[in-house]
Amino acid sequence: MKKLNAKQLLVLPIGKYHDGNGLYLSINSSGKGKWSFRYRINKKSREMGLGSFPDVSLFQARQHALSNKQLLGKKIDPIDEKNRAQILRQQQNKKFSDIADIYISTKKKDEWTNPKSEQQWRNTIATYASPILDRKPFIDINNDDIVEVLLPIWTTKTETARRLQQRLFRIITFAKVKKWYLKENPASWHEHLYHILPNPFKIRKVKHHPYLIHDNISKFYIELCELNLLSTYALRLLILTITRTSEVIKSKFEQFDLDKKIWTLPYYNMKSRKEHTVPLSNEVISIIELMRKKHNHDYVFTNPATGRHISNGAMLVFIKKRFPHLKITVHGFRATFRTWAEETGNYSHHAIEFCLAHELTNKVEKAYLRSNLIEQRTVILKDWEKYVIN
Repeated sequence: MKKLNAKQLLVLPIGKYHDGNGLYLSINSSGKGKWSFRYRINKKSREMGLGSFPDVSLFQARQHALSNKQLLGKKIDPIDEKNRAQILRQQQNKKFSDIADIYISTKKKDEWTNPKSEQQWRNTIATYASPILDRKPFIDINNDDIVEVLLPIWTTKTETARRLQQRLFRIITFAKVKKWYLKENPASWHEHLYHILPNPFKIRKVKHHPYLIHDNISKFYIELCELNLLSTYALRLLILTITRTSEVIKSKFEQFDLDKKIWTLPYYNMKSRKEHTVPLSNEVISIIELMRKKHNHDYVFTNPATGRHISNGAMLVFIKKRFPHLKITVHGFRATFRTWAEETGNYSHHAIEFCLAHELTNKVEKAYLRSNLIEQRTVILKDWEKYVIN
């Protein structure tokens, strides 16, 4: 079979011509036509377009045909590969906000235990990142773009900026795995931003949750006991067990074994995403028993108007209305307990940390300490109850 030559193509009459290796040229008018590649795979004959002539030269068409032959040698269908490449290019050319939405919806959403987490992600991205990063295709985002996002808030809103940087890094890492982004991650702190932006831990002002001094906890608790409100019962349970707001409001009766005096919190309600057990003091058991007498709903603290658990802000709203002179937060009671436990000086540091459901930060200790120190924690929480209700 005689191959085509470049000069001949411009004068070929209308028709279809074979160049070899599955490459064909269909001439539809003088000097104009379409290239195609014919092949057979999985017992099926297929033909794919390679572009128009003369926009695609003979040399370029042969290169395309050769590439397709190589794919066939690997048992890859060239048309399927072309479709995958087109989809990939479409993703690469999407806006940053589109990729961020995919990451949040498919990767992160099921990991969060607090509904506010998703809203916080979306708000910071929409406010600070998308207006800048959406100006170009996702694949073209570079280090300068990331710096433009972060620099205006790096020293004025350091904690927000630091979290945003971490979120940008994770979104772009997700895209890199998907091959939607091909360069080094421009949001990487160690690889890029460390050399441009100040260390956030040296410039940020740490703002702790306001808390109640432990010397005043007994008086505060007595006032709680005088009120017959769902929010006060929930707050009493939270103080005595040193748990978080979401763990208390989502607690169900089935989680409490009153005979064994154990509350088992499921992993999906925990910040660490690990199951956690809390020893129950007598006061806590009495609160659970009282709630069971009040209703037959699954949640311990059920809002009768909705049939669902009380809201995330119920306890904080109560504190602000009832104790406006106390500048404290619900989460601050964990600091109250921590300060009391440390100042008492009778307890293991690890046991105190486990009471707060904290993970060990030291990897070596974490590897070798296999106990949850339940017996020590039982002693601590019993002593804490005595201190609180004394």
